[in-house]
Amino acid sequence: MQHFYEVYYEPDIVNYQLGRELRERFKDLPWIPIESHNRIPEMQEKPNKEFGRMKRNLIIGTRKTHKYVENHKVSDYLVPYTSSGCSAMCLYCYLVCN
Repeated sequence: MQHFYEVYYEPDIVNYQLGRELRERFKDLPWIPIESHNRIPEMQEKPNKEFGRMKRNLIIGTRKTHKYVENHKVSDYLVPYTSSGCSAMCLYCYLVCN
């Protein structure tokens, strides 16, 4: 069973061991270079009905900032919250994103 349709990636990921491993693991998929994993215009322009399919794309990039905030409620640290009104359908998400 194939989990992903395409891989969107920042070219610098090949400078990291994990990036090289992912490149090898998903070598049979189309690889589409992008400038930033936070902004992919061709995905932003797609209609909402494509959302489910877009969730099946793998997006690989590198984090440019590392600001973490202490969060003793559920973990040691909390990654900065950057989305509001998120409808990403992530089963593991504990944030209220409605």
